[in-house]
Amino acid sequence: MVDSAVSRNITLPEPEVDGLLADVPGGETNLIPVALTHDDLKVWFTVPPNSDPSLSMETVDLFVDYVDDTSVPIAKRQWTAPIQDSDRFVWLPKAWLGNERNEGRHSLSYRFTGYNGEPDHSADLVFTLDITAPVVPTGSKAVFPPAVLPPYQLTAHYLDLNDDEVEVSLPDYATPRPGDLITWFWGGTPGNQDEGGGVELDKENYLDPVGFTIAGDLIRERKDGLRYVWYQVHDRAGNRSRPSDAVELDVAATPIPRTLPWPSVEKAAGTGQQQTLDPLQAVAGGIVQVPDDAVIYPQERVFVQWGEPETLGGRRVNQPIIPGQHRYQIDMPAVAAHIGKTLSVSYGVIDARGVEHPSIARRLSVQTIPSNRFEAVRCDGLSGGNLSYKNVEAAGARLTLARWSMITTDQWIMITMTGVNASGQDSVFEAVRKRAVTEQETLAGIGFRTEVRVSRAFLNGLRRNAPLTGKVYVSFDGGQTWPPLSAPNFPLLQLTFIN
Repeated sequence: MVDSAVSRNITLPEPEVDGLLADVPGGETNLIPVALTHDDLKVWFTVPPNSDPSLSMETVDLFVDYVDDTSVPIAKRQWTAPIQDSDRFVWLPKAWLGNERNEGRHSLSYRFTGYNGEPDHSADLVFTLDITAPVVPTGSKAVFPPAVLPPYQLTAHYLDLNDDEVEVSLPDYATPRPGDLITWFWGGTPGNQDEGGGVELDKENYLDPVGFTIAGDLIRERKDGLRYVWYQVHDRAGNRSRPSDAVELDVAATPIPRTLPWPSVEKAAGTGQQQTLDPLQAVAGGIVQVPDDAVIYPQERVFVQWGEPETLGGRRVNQPIIPGQHRYQIDMPAVAAHIGKTLSVSYGVIDARGVEHPSIARRLSVQTIPSNRFEAVRCDGLSGGNLSYKNVEAAGARLTLARWSMITTDQWIMITMTGVNASGQDSVFEAVRKRAVTEQETLAGIGFRTEVRVSRAFLNGLRRNAPLTGKVYVSFDGGQTWPPLSAPNFPLLQLTFIN
C-alpha cells in the first residue's frame, strides 16, 4: 500500500465515498464495508468554479496511491456539457475492490483537467480495504468450565454455585482487530441461528484472551434438553469467519426444589413420620438411613442429627458408615439415653457455600425395655427363697446385680430393700442411693467390686415371716427421669424374711 506524499498542485478537496465506516480507536482508517466491494463503488469528486466544458472537454482521472504524473488512473470520467452535482462521481471498479492483493491501506485522489488543459489535483482520501474473513482454526469450539465439560452437562446446581451464569472462553483466532465482533449462538440444533449475544473487541482488549458470559435467564428461557453452542467472528468490515464447531450440552437448568424427606431408622417400625424402635434391636447402636430421593449434589456434605444438640444422647454424626453411602451409625449410648422417650431424627445438607439445609425430621419413639428382659437383684445367703436373719453377716446382706443390656455410665441406679416393720408398715432401705453407674459397673455389674449390703440393723427391725422385696430402679437419661417408686423397671426380688 502507498501513501501519496508527492508535491503537486492540490487545489481540490479529497474525494468522497459514501458508507465508509467511522474510525474506532486502534482500528483501520476509513474502512470500506465488505458489502460495498461487490459492485463498482461511487467516488464523488468536486468540479472547480472555473469549469466550462462548453469550450472544451473536461476530464476527471481517479487514482489509487498516486505517485507522480506517470501514475495510471484506475478510472476516468469525461464530459462536454455541465454536469449536475448528482452526476459528479466516477466508479472504483469492483474488480479492484475484490482483489485480495489490494487489501490494506491506500490513498484515493483525482485529477481534474479543465477546458484549458490545466490539471488540478485533489487531496488524498486515505482508506482501508479488508475483504479477508477472520480465520477460526479447524476444530475450534467454545471452551466451558471443567465442571461442565466433561460431562457435557449444565445443571441448575452449577448455576446456583456460579452466580447464575457460565463463563466461556474461546480459542485464539488469526489477526484479531479492534472492532471485531464475536457472535455466539445457543439453540436446539448444531447450526441454529438463535443468537445468544456478542462480544466486541476494542483497542484495550483485542489481544487479550476472549470469552463471553451466558446468563442463567437465557439458559432457562431456551429450555432444558440438548443444546448446541457455537460462535462466529465478524470483523469490522463485515467479513465472516467460518462457524466454529458446535458444543453439545445436556442442559438441566430448571431449578430442582431442595427436597429433603425424613430419614428412616433401620429396624424401627412404622412408615409415616412417626416410627417406633425396640431398643433391644439396637444393642449395637442404631443406623439412620438418608433417603435416596433426597436432593444432594456431589461434593455436598451430609450429617445426621440424633436427638437435640447439646443434650444427653444427642449426636451429630458427620461421617457415613461407608463413604459415598448415606447410612450413619448411632452409638449405643445415644440410643439407650432415649429409652422410653420420643426424639427427633433428621439430617442436614451443607452446600458449597456452607449453608445448612435441614431435612424434615422424623419422630422416633424408643420403647421401654420390659422388666422381664432384665435380671432381678440377687441376695447372698438365701435358702429356698428365704433370708434368715441369723445367717446374715455382720456387715449385712450382700446384694449384686448383673450388668444389663445397654448399660452405660450415662445411666443412674437406685436399689432398695422393702420389708414390714413392727407396726406393719413398709420400711425401705436404700442399698444404693440414686447415683451414676460407674465404668467398672458397666463391665462387671453392681456390687461385685464395690459391696452393696442391707444392714443387719435395718433387718433386725423387720417382722419375721414377712415379705422382703428387692427393687431396682434405673434412669436411662442421667437421672432426669425415673420410673415410679411403685413400678421399678427391673424384676422384683421377692423373699420371705425369717429369723
